[in-house]
Amino acid sequence: MATLLFEIGTEELPSWFVQQGSDALADLLVTRLAGASVEHGALRSYATPRRLAIVVEDVAERSLRRQVTRRGPPESAAFDASGAPTRAALGFARSSGVDPTDLVVDDLGKGRYVYATVEVGGEPTVTLLSALLAGVVQDLPAPRKMRWAEVETLFVRPIAWLVALLDDVVVPVEVAGVHAGRATRGHRFLHAGAIELPHADAYEGALRGASVIADRAERRAAVVEAARGVAAGEGLELVSDAELEDEVCDLLETPVAVLGAFGERFLDLPDDVLGTVMIHHQRFFPTRGADGRLAPRFVALSNNRVPDGGVVRRGYEQVLRGRLDDARFFWDADRSESLSRHAWGLSGIAFQKELGSMGDKVARISTSARQLADVLGVSEDEAATLKAALRVFRADLSTKMVHELPELEGTMGRAYALAEGQPSEVAVALEDGVLPRAHGGRLPSTRVGAILSVADRLDTLVGFFAIGRRPSGSADPYGLRRAGVGAVRTVAAQGWRVPFRKLIDAAASGFDGSVDVADDVLSDVEAFAWDRVSALLAEERVPTPVIRAAVHGSRSVIGAARRAHLLRALMTRDGWVDLMTLYKRAANLGRQAPDGASVRSALFRDAAEAPLFEALPDARRGVERLMAGVRKQLVPWDLGKAPNRELGGLDEAVAEVLRLKAPLDAFLDSVHVMVDAEEVRVNRLALLAAVANVLRDLGALEHLEAGEA
Repeated sequence: MATLLFEIGTEELPSWFVQQGSDALADLLVTRLAGASVEHGALRSYATPRRLAIVVEDVAERSLRRQVTRRGPPESAAFDASGAPTRAALGFARSSGVDPTDLVVDDLGKGRYVYATVEVGGEPTVTLLSALLAGVVQDLPAPRKMRWAEVETLFVRPIAWLVALLDDVVVPVEVAGVHAGRATRGHRFLHAGAIELPHADAYEGALRGASVIADRAERRAAVVEAARGVAAGEGLELVSDAELEDEVCDLLETPVAVLGAFGERFLDLPDDVLGTVMIHHQRFFPTRGADGRLAPRFVALSNNRVPDGGVVRRGYEQVLRGRLDDARFFWDADRSESLSRHAWGLSGIAFQKELGSMGDKVARISTSARQLADVLGVSEDEAATLKAALRVFRADLSTKMVHELPELEGTMGRAYALAEGQPSEVAVALEDGVLPRAHGGRLPSTRVGAILSVADRLDTLVGFFAIGRRPSGSADPYGLRRAGVGAVRTVAAQGWRVPFRKLIDAAASGFDGSVDVADDVLSDVEAFAWDRVSALLAEERVPTPVIRAAVHGSRSVIGAARRAHLLRALMTRDGWVDLMTLYKRAANLGRQAPDGASVRSALFRDAAEAPLFEALPDARRGVERLMAGVRKQLVPWDLGKAPNRELGGLDEAVAEVLRLKAPLDAFLDSVHVMVDAEEVRVNRLALLAAVANVLRDLGALEHLEAGEA
């Protein structure tokens, strides 16, 4: 057994690719080693802005020896009339390394051919690795690759060096004109020159001595520790942000924390503005004082340690000061006009050529949001808040601040509304209305904000579907899948039990005829939205048959989500699979019952009919209790993120439902349903239909296969 080290040294990688590239390298290398039948042990991945590396332990010295079957010529061409092997058969045997007498004829569904069983493998691993590692570099997936110099190989950044060691032996690998060796490189500024590695096991320690923390998790922890340390030294608390920690970690190889300051005059800017400038634009950590308010200090992480740290600090401060001066100018200039005045500017912002400007879109939302409010039955106070918010909804899009810092859309709407004295409920709704900003992002916290958010996203879906701009395959240039996910997540989180089609119809009410919104368009939007629900439930690890049963058995998003988790829990109960088998038999017959047919006990002719009929009320009560129990336990949650607890306390209700199994089983075993007497036949079909209808309240159970959970 040996240890394999493979390192790809590059020019500076983009921060978003460091972790992604490291994961891709590990996955691809494992796949290629398996394809070459090379056994191995654990893997350790390393990644910095200048390198992607992996260490594989316990690599077998040779590939696994195994037997494979090779197909040769057809039987008719392999043997002559006397049964003697032809030249074709002899050549196949020779190329396979077997005696002609070892050839066999078989029919494996492709006709009768000659086959030879040969032993393959056993090649020295070091010889296999040359081509294997070169192929890993060439095929490493990346969203965007580049070409440099005269090199034909594409990679995310130019390759500067390669290290390939199997224990202490250099594996001869050549990619993009670079030959692998045993020399890696340390920190660009703190350790000049190459580092000769005597053995693959020496990699991490050698880099640590060269001021490189190669382990990404360790480096991320060092970033946070260094930043908190310098902040705590001044009695400050670090305002930590997970995404910022990730990005800073992937921008450097060793962290050097620098505590900087900015003028207190900027503290009257909204915290979100200060945070956005520091975090998203400068990759600085804000700090808070003992009073919990933002302090005029920040922590920056440098990738270099210099004799005079004050030079670095002053540079950071100067850059941040310029950004904050701009923000101060935008803040003052935007507040010189009211949000209502800014709303007029929406007519000059394009939304989509056929769907008009942002002003046109907001006008449609004004209609559809009020319609949604009527459907949901909002209170008088909520209706008043909605009316006020609609006057200036998305007005901050025309402000200078949002033009410069677009990620502050909604946030600035709230800030400007508060600054001009609007009620806090209106201000919060303006920010909620643009949420969520991304997949898995924060959702609206208020019902009025949720109405704005859903109306906005459904307007987008209806409009683009109506003009034929639907997603195709993986292409989604208008972000319609993101809009659909945002809408259904918001609806589920609010716990709205309104049929989703009603929400879509309300959104369509905003279109005044300038765009043809046909009924089939709305049906397509509905199907598209339910696909998003199914995808989010799949992210919660709900099995596909359960998702189908829940989605097809529900009209509201929250109903589908709750049924999905209820069915998953029920299918683990003893007797449930048998009950589902009986349900399908009952449903198949029951659907033949005439419309409006009811069960009349006077027409019972078999001893098994009355017990089944009498069991229905208890079963119905059990189903109602199950649905009430799941509504109580699974309060509105973020669709796509599994509830943090299992369903419990439903045993008694489950038992009530399962009591239907015995009389139903007896009925189906002893009662001949399709008798000649029409009244009796219809009565028995109606009884089975009633059984199916009781259980169907739990979902479209016909989508569940027996034993699936």
